[in-house]
Amino acid sequence: MSFERFPLLLFGLLFFSLWAAADLGEERSLAFVEPINQYVYQVAPYPPIEKPIQGKQFSGLQDAVRFYEKIDRSGHWEPLSGGPLIGLGDVHEQVVQLRNLLHLFGDIKEEASFFEPLELFDLELHEALLAFQQRHGAKVDGILGPQVRRLLSVPPRQRIEQLLLNINRQQELQAIAGERYLQVNVPEYRLRLYDQGAVQLDMKAIIGRRSRQTPIFSSKVKTVVVNPSWSVPKGIAFRDILPKWEQDKTYLSKQNLQVLSGWETPRVIVPEDQIDLEKMYRGGEYQRLWEPPSMKNTLGRIKFQLDSNNSIFLHDTKNRSLFEPDRRAFSSGCIRLEKPRMLADALVQYSNRWTPEELDPLFDDVTTHNIRLENPVELHVTYWTAWLDENNLLHFAEDLYRHDLIALAQQNNENPSVELPLN
Repeated sequence: MSFERFPLLLFGLLFFSLWAAADLGEERSLAFVEPINQYVYQVAPYPPIEKPIQGKQFSGLQDAVRFYEKIDRSGHWEPLSGGPLIGLGDVHEQVVQLRNLLHLFGDIKEEASFFEPLELFDLELHEALLAFQQRHGAKVDGILGPQVRRLLSVPPRQRIEQLLLNINRQQELQAIAGERYLQVNVPEYRLRLYDQGAVQLDMKAIIGRRSRQTPIFSSKVKTVVVNPSWSVPKGIAFRDILPKWEQDKTYLSKQNLQVLSGWETPRVIVPEDQIDLEKMYRGGEYQRLWEPPSMKNTLGRIKFQLDSNNSIFLHDTKNRSLFEPDRRAFSSGCIRLEKPRMLADALVQYSNRWTPEELDPLFDDVTTHNIRLENPVELHVTYWTAWLDENNLLHFAEDLYRHDLIALAQQNNENPSVELPLN
């Protein structure tokens, strides 16, 4: 660190500390939340959502289209060129252009103040960049780096096309959604439960990776399964499990996996010395992989069975750390949920008039319980890469599966292999 930059950095840190203290208020105290045991599924409060982000509010996506049309006509937008990592306390010529772009996109308020020199990355700009990153599904670190430069360099005309595409998608959902429904928005990696237009639950989701995509479809949640078993799909068996078993014959037992003979009831377990790859998922002496219920089952402790024929369902997971990244495309197509117990409580309360306490004893052991919902709840898996949140702030997301790219290419009769910015 140069001595020229050191006083500026000290100033930034001091100003940030004063701002943080003021934001907490004199009468508010910090709350310390102990980690929750992932295998204990009792009702418990979750930490509050972080404070709302700042930004321009819109009355609808069509309003956002007009906003970007105005930016496009103004001639004030220009892409941001490459450069170093720049953050709070730094002095750099690109800070001026960054401030202008964030002001243009509404992340800096009209009345915002800033410090001299104009090249100083001050606290006002830091907060504005955090808001921009959060609205665009980027890493929220307040650093001007390659990802932010790419997002700021998406032409306004392309944003207009993206918005129009998503207006159509949202109108399609509005035409079929009832008063109460679940929505999993794939590019956002989130699930929400809506009741009469209000969000009742909001949680992170893990969706299918690009090579094993989560389909876009509508269905209904018909059954809540506590302590599910897992019938391993053929594709996952041959791609992920059997090759490892061929190298290590103890692999199945290490993963608590068993081989069953067909779909007979009661289940017939195939002894290890009789497992035959030639019979696996085919033939008259059909063999398949199965994982019994357990505290560490691959599907976790809860599964939500759907009224559909695409083998997709919602479920818990034993790998809780996978919810930490901002981008969570890790599954083979099914949707893993951050707070499955809270969703189970809500669904059985809505549909069966159960209280959460009635579910508690079902987690005392690993016996499977199938709770049929008397009133199945709609599920809509969507692909929105632009939307307004509950505060009417505009968000954009990465076009992970290239659905936008393909749709826009089809509209323009172009080759969809041409690469466009991700979000």
